[in-house]
Amino acid sequence: MSPVWGRSLIAALWVVTAVMLQVVVFSRLPLPGATPDVVLVVVAGWALRRGSLEGALIGFCAGLVFDLAPPAVGPLGLWALVLALVGYLVGLVADDGQRSSLTPLVVVGVAGVVSVSVYSALAVIIGDPPITWTDFARQLPGQALYTVLLALVVLPALSSSIRRFEPSTSRW
Repeated sequence: MSPVWGRSLIAALWVVTAVMLQVVVFSRLPLPGATPDVVLVVVAGWALRRGSLEGALIGFCAGLVFDLAPPAVGPLGLWALVLALVGYLVGLVADDGQRSSLTPLVVVGVAGVVSVSVYSALAVIIGDPPITWTDFARQLPGQALYTVLLALVVLPALSSSIRRFEPSTSRW
């Protein structure tokens, strides 16, 4: 199997699994503050590993699959836009080269905050649903914390699965 087809298959498996976990498990956890976002962690992890172009592409695809997954929680395409933007921005950070072993966790935590911020801003702009500043401020710390905790588990597994199809790369 060629590396491109292998990566595409791995990306599809990660996206479908992440969306299923998000809808079936994580969205139902009674946690304070926010809901852990495994789809975002997969997008950010892919972008860290493969760069901004693939980050934006997998972000768009993951967001679209999430938008189509029942129960629909917002307008079609909103998560696709948000995750494509986050994937692109995280990929730009990945292109910067030198970084410590904590950098991926910090980047993913910031990506969690950015995703909530962008989604909330777009929801306010289009009027669906109206969000209060109190809810927004209460959600940010939890989103960052849950995203980093998920990243501790997801990023090594994601990196390992991508590495199977590109043994010569040296990114984290």
